[in-house]
Amino acid sequence: MPTLGERIVDHLRTKGASLDDGELAEALGVGRPAIAEACRQLEAQGLVVRNMAGGTRPVPATRAPRPAPASPAAVSDPDPAPEPEPEPEPTVSAPAPAGEQPAFTAHARKVLSARWGTILQLRNAPLPGGDVHPFELVSGNGRIVGDVVWLADRGDTFEPRSAAISEAVLIVAHVTNADRRFLVFGEEWDTVSRWLARFRSVLDGVELWFLEGDRLERLA
Repeated sequence: MPTLGERIVDHLRTKGASLDDGELAEALGVGRPAIAEACRQLEAQGLVVRNMAGGTRPVPATRAPRPAPASPAAVSDPDPAPEPEPEPEPTVSAPAPAGEQPAFTAHARKVLSARWGTILQLRNAPLPGGDVHPFELVSGNGRIVGDVVWLADRGDTFEPRSAAISEAVLIVAHVTNADRRFLVFGEEWDTVSRWLARFRSVLDGVELWFLEGDRLERLA
């Protein structure tokens, strides 16, 4: 019978997404404390990654090395070329070049429009005092308002990038007449998680999402 840890890893890889402890507990029929402890052990073993928001996602499996040839001729071959070791796949995406931002924004529109069954476009949304501000991801009725936050060109340290996140949260949080306010990131996953660990209390209902390829993960 598979262990709880094996069941968690298998479920995460089947779903191909990040799930929080509550979602794992419901799917596997196990209490949340047991799920949390098992996930901590799996992270220590390098099998999963847990973010600051409580989500857990699997570490991509690396390719298995090829078995050594069994034939005598192959064994006796002098000075065979060494078999290169497969490079491990990264668990967190590296920052993408700033030039990729327009392509990422277009991709985010497509993915999030499909998720919420609407068409998100670059539109103005109202702010208090009669002002308006352009946001990249706004539904036609203005009930869903979001923006892309790109951190690659916002300095090389945590402080200026953290300030950029805080500014984006402050602006979108003040959009009037919206039912859903959100930000989406496509790079600097560690920076966003670190920001959440410090400043989650200032979100004021703003959702944070991370989009990597076609995998969409809610961080808060």
